Amino acid sequence: MISRINWILFCLFFLCSLGFGSSGEELALARLSVTTDMLVSIGEEMMSEPVTGLMVLEDTVSIDMSLSCEYTYQFIMWTESTFNYVDFWLTNPQGGTPRGDLSDHTSFSVMPFSEEPEVWKLQMELLEGAACDTAYYAVAVLRRERLVL
Repeated sequence: MISRINWILFCLFFLCSLGFGSSGEELALARLSVTTDMLVSIGEEMMSEPVTGLMVLEDTVSIDMSLSCEYTYQFIMWTESTFNYVDFWLTNPQGGTPRGDLSDHTSFSVMPFSEEPEVWKLQMELLEGAACDTAYYAVAVLRRERLVL
């Protein structure tokens, strides 16, 4: 029942935001906030303000994040349109790509194992835009203390 209510609220929020003629960046942030608000309410901590920007067709955007083994992390990404086709991937400090996804939005969860903070790279490439060769994105990184058994 709760998930059905959340879905209805998401649809209403999204449709209302479209009706006010918001910019692409505001739409991406509105889509992102539906997810992040729910995660924060159940105990996730947002590391900082969401990162927003503009992707250009076939140009890779890279965001570096320093992660510690004390936490588990969730990367949440949204674009302003459900018709964007974006290649999202996460690169670990060794250069491997443990996760990737093709969509207009996605999320990744990671648990770093190194004792020292390491830099992970969240990367994205716009493969096809909704109506042009650009797309706005919004990214949030949330964390939760890791349980040690």
